[in-house]
Amino acid sequence: MEKIKQFMLSHGMNSDRVDLEKCTQASYESMLRGLNEKTKVVPMIPTYLRGDKELPENRYAVVVDAGGTNYRTALVSFADGKVNIEGISRRLMPGAGEPAEWSEFIKCTADGIEPFLDKTDEIGVCFSYPAEVTPDKDSRVMSLTKQVKLSGSEGRLIGEDLNAELTRRGYGKKKIVVLNDTPATLLGGIALRPKSEYDGIIGMVAGTGVNTCCMLPESKITKLGSDREQKMLINLETGSSDCFPRGDFDLEMDENLPDKGCYTCEKMCSGAYFGELCRYTLRGAAREKLFSDAACEYLIKLDRLKSQQADAWALGNTPDCFTAEDTEKTVYIIHELFDRSVKCMSCTLTAIMLLTDAGKTNKVCISSDGSLFKKSSLYRPLLEKYMLGLAGEKFGRSFEFVTGDEMTIIGTAAAVLIN
Repeated sequence: MEKIKQFMLSHGMNSDRVDLEKCTQASYESMLRGLNEKTKVVPMIPTYLRGDKELPENRYAVVVDAGGTNYRTALVSFADGKVNIEGISRRLMPGAGEPAEWSEFIKCTADGIEPFLDKTDEIGVCFSYPAEVTPDKDSRVMSLTKQVKLSGSEGRLIGEDLNAELTRRGYGKKKIVVLNDTPATLLGGIALRPKSEYDGIIGMVAGTGVNTCCMLPESKITKLGSDREQKMLINLETGSSDCFPRGDFDLEMDENLPDKGCYTCEKMCSGAYFGELCRYTLRGAAREKLFSDAACEYLIKLDRLKSQQADAWALGNTPDCFTAEDTEKTVYIIHELFDRSVKCMSCTLTAIMLLTDAGKTNKVCISSDGSLFKKSSLYRPLLEKYMLGLAGEKFGRSFEFVTGDEMTIIGTAAAVLIN
């Protein structure tokens, strides 16, 4: 096992390279820069959304959830402290499998909305990709991540294009609010839990992509030039962070991706990339003959490793050709990469608590969603462990992870109904 540990160390893939205190400070400083100026790294995108109003009861909103993998539509309403989700439908996100045109995405979205337009004119679109939010709560596509390909998308206004398509179909202009999945997750937490229980709230997505969201007074968002103290949701786009040291196999994988050099934190941490990052690292170890001959041959020939499979391997459920020693080494490597991923998120969440000055007098609600957080056997236990040590013991902050079913759908409905 010493050879495997030395292998991870020599290639800079060991979890210990993420110094929790230094990376938390670097993340905090990166967030401050994003509040002061336009930057591609942790851009701190103002959403122009509020989270301080009461949800109206028995009023419908149509929700579109354009996620990193899945695409869903539903009709949502709130009553008596409960949420009602009707007519939910699911399909693969356009461009997630085969490349697609932007016009196809807009037509697909209009198709999903159309059956519900006899019940409401209020539409919420959750768009899980980098987009610049406009003061009228539309969003202009900045780029696509997670290897989704929609040609002609960059620079397009999502709500404007959708309204044009609905008008073409004879429905007229509708009220459309567009937001990212992480602000939607934050608002989902507000919809599900009483705000009075907490000192603050953070939105966190750890799934196909990774991202965070918080609420800050407008006066703190220096680049807006506002002196108002009313709080606004901020989409941090923390997947773009460059605060965490990368190793040889991070760089090798990135070299073979079309968006080389972009969203480097997301490539270290998210479900869209984690399986492949494990594959590159395991293949590197196989090339150095650190496994049995059969395992080396298997890993060198392996052309794809999904994140769910990597999670299974981390529990010891490796291929039949692996010896017990091969399995032990594989488990160690994947655990190191999981550990590193969780450390990055712990630093980010702790930096947000410092930025918002929350969690000192009462706990912070970390409203959480995403397949890594919900489904991985390793992710949440490790995250809670590191957060207790870093945010809790080192910085004296208290917190609670809160999650539920359909967080982004609930939060997107809340966004359109209270804004």
